Amino acid sequence: MPNEYGGYQYWFENEDLSVDLYVEEPEPDDGFFGQVPAMLMARSRSETENWEMAEKLYERLVRLGRYRVVAFADNGMPIDANFDIGDDW
Repeated sequence: MPNEYGGYQYWFENEDLSVDLYVEEPEPDDGFFGQVPAMLMARSRSETENWEMAEKLYERLVRLGRYRVVAFADNGMPIDANFDIGDDW
């Protein structure tokens, strides 16, 4: 479904988890956000901790070798990436 920013939002939820995916058109001049025009937010609704689920998703996406992936802490600080994000984030 289109969102107010010109991108799209998708979501899925069941009794175990809730997932939101936000996708925008890439903007190459926008640092690593231009290289990673999608944001995936997953929240556990089961006994699995959010960080455990996020770690598994990150590892699986990186293993595919097709995506540039950045993981952020709750405070917005990047904590891992499979490419050089530089210092100007």
